[in-house]
Amino acid sequence: MSFDAHFVTTALVLSVVVAAAAVLRGFTGFGFGLFAVPFATLFMEPVRAVPVVLALQLASGAVTLRSDLGTIDRRSSTFISAAGLPFVVLGAAMLHLAPQSLVRVAVGLITVGASVALALAPPVRSPRPGRLLTLATGASSGFLQGLVAMGGPPLTAFYLRGWFAPAAARASMTMVFTVFCAAPLAFSAAAGQIAGHDVALAAALLPALVLGTLAGGWIFRRAPGGHRAVALLALALVGLMAAGRGAMLLISGG
Repeated sequence: MSFDAHFVTTALVLSVVVAAAAVLRGFTGFGFGLFAVPFATLFMEPVRAVPVVLALQLASGAVTLRSDLGTIDRRSSTFISAAGLPFVVLGAAMLHLAPQSLVRVAVGLITVGASVALALAPPVRSPRPGRLLTLATGASSGFLQGLVAMGGPPLTAFYLRGWFAPAAARASMTMVFTVFCAAPLAFSAAAGQIAGHDVALAAALLPALVLGTLAGGWIFRRAPGGHRAVALLALALVGLMAAGRGAMLLISGG
């Protein structure tokens, strides 16, 4: 396989994006896909960007999951994973059927909407989320994860509302994301929809992912819970960029 100048340039630019997204993910337990996917779709079609980001999300979870096992809220993460897996497969199937410009717009709008919803969410008034809300979170998060590798909005809203301690929320989100990343990757691989070129790109981005994840974990241990404002502002800006590009391509017919 030959690596042309475009591949090298894309890998270098996305290494910076992946490192920043990994710091955010290592610090908060969420935000990798929300940050990385909109940037990645500036350089490649969503149908190619999503498997690359999913593979990196899976690797990111592997970096921290072992140390997180003791703090995972197993009850909620089990219910969410079980509810979400069928919808992950549904979203992955739809990714290959929808117009790619429309998917780009969806990526941007989901990112912005998630940022606004999280910023305006009222404090919780119950000791623990109900089972119906937990299952709905799993279904919606799974669908978005399979469709655009961005299952974070409902999952983040669920875990950051105040029911869980920061360490438990971070570890539980990591667990669910790991499960949700494996399923669409397996679906795409079985359908022959993952190109060797994209596997090589994901491999080239691994060093940036590992370094960023470890750095984010280091920051979390020294300042747990201090991420919210910066993370939401960054995600909103990235979402606006992605939605704008997708809208322009949709209008131009690209």
